[in-house]
Amino acid sequence: MEVCLCHLVTRSPKGGVKTSWTNAHQMCDRGGMRLRVLASTFFALAALLVPTLAFAEEEHHEHEHEAKPEHESPKNIVFADLGLHVIGLGYQRTVGKHIAVSISGGLYDPWTVTDKLGDIRGGMVRLRPYFFLTDNAPRGVWISPFAQGAVVRATRNGEEQTGGGFALGAAAGYAFLFGDVVHLSLGLGGQLHLAKVGGDAPPSFYTAGVHVDGTLGFAF
Repeated sequence: MEVCLCHLVTRSPKGGVKTSWTNAHQMCDRGGMRLRVLASTFFALAALLVPTLAFAEEEHHEHEHEAKPEHESPKNIVFADLGLHVIGLGYQRTVGKHIAVSISGGLYDPWTVTDKLGDIRGGMVRLRPYFFLTDNAPRGVWISPFAQGAVVRATRNGEEQTGGGFALGAAAGYAFLFGDVVHLSLGLGGQLHLAKVGGDAPPSFYTAGVHVDGTLGFAF
């Protein structure tokens, strides 16, 4: 129930005072209606504005997050190749977000499959891609197939002869990048490799074996 405490007081022509409760109630009704209209308008605008402002704030935070540039690692690495059968130098280049390619060359001595160190020795060139699985190249867990060719020399029947060598394999490992400058990569895998000098008899060989990766380099 509504109670209106206002009333209308008028002065009669004879100087008397006349109170009109009917007019007072009508005025109160009109005032209450105006208040209800204003309140309804306020709540309607609030219902529209609050979700709109919340959505705008959310979009602002999303744009702020998207605007932050992603850290870009160095794309070039010059490294020392210190694998199981090789000592050499190489160059690695990042060509995609998770892909790098490298070429290396140096001394080749497959000492684990010959009778002694130096039975077969020569120079090699190795080509390989790296696929980085957990981070952007050139860091994180990687897998890498490779192909390698070599020119080798060995002594047969007291005579030094020249031959060739080849290897095909794959490895998996982890690459570290310290301060975006020092790059260290370690890995382990397997390979099918051969070397032939003057025939199939030793020191020539054709076998499957373990492949060990180890490179240390300068990134820029």
